[in-house]
Amino acid sequence: MNILIKIPVITVSLFCVFSCRTQHFETPEYGKNGTDEVISLRKVNNFRTVGNIKNADGRILKAAIFYRSGHLHQLKKKSFGQFEKLGIKEVIDLRNSKEIAQKPDDLPQKMIYKNYSAFEDEGDQLDQAKKLVLKGKVNGSDADKRMVDFYREYVTENPQIIKTIITEILESKEPVLYHCTAGKDRTGIITALILTILKFDKETIYNDYLLSNNYRKDLVQKRLRLANTLHFLYPKMDIQVLEKLSWVEKRYLDTAFQEINKKYGSTDLYIQQALGISEGKREEYIQKFTY
Repeated sequence: MNILIKIPVITVSLFCVFSCRTQHFETPEYGKNGTDEVISLRKVNNFRTVGNIKNADGRILKAAIFYRSGHLHQLKKKSFGQFEKLGIKEVIDLRNSKEIAQKPDDLPQKMIYKNYSAFEDEGDQLDQAKKLVLKGKVNGSDADKRMVDFYREYVTENPQIIKTIITEILESKEPVLYHCTAGKDRTGIITALILTILKFDKETIYNDYLLSNNYRKDLVQKRLRLANTLHFLYPKMDIQVLEKLSWVEKRYLDTAFQEINKKYGSTDLYIQQALGISEGKREEYIQKFTY
């Protein structure tokens, strides 16, 4: 991947103290919250279970099986007991090696930990991209294009890794937690694919995806306000870059599915050919995870 693809996955925290010449804050689209009780883990952002939602055939996804979140670098030992109560036995880290080296997950000793990255940051491209942003050489429009490019590339550039991630999650016999840095893009795409395999309708899939905006709202707004207040540090930076890196948009997920349709003809063929899941196996998963 080139630098244009890699900028979107830079964690927002890299920019939380930077600002710009623009005062506009974008209003994101939020998902419709369900009735489930919010599960709170201190210092872990965007943590939630994917469950209690109905698919196109009226079957309901079982709760407390699939969990998703942002990184677990600041997970407190006081929260380890909550992991046990939730029954989480395995953590799948979707970040690349550099992200992990900078902020490794802090996990209970007996937790099974696996890492599958669909790309690596070769040649410190993320750091180079950061410098361009701070110098004002990347604007909101550039950032938007790079987000779109990232979603397009992620689902098809390294399908074998995506297959491994999906298989690991669906074949797990215990509750599993998968995450990236913010828990919104890579984690959002993987969740959308899982729900597609289980034959959930588009509205339900996209609503779960947009819930990242709900769960990250306070954090993002706080960072945007801070960036605006400290505009004198990096006056050339465009705040819309930070906005584009902070929220998820339907258009981004649209791009991923459009690329799948373009290269494979349909999501069903992608599931069969790229992910190696036959129609029979797909039905097994539906029976396993829904009722």
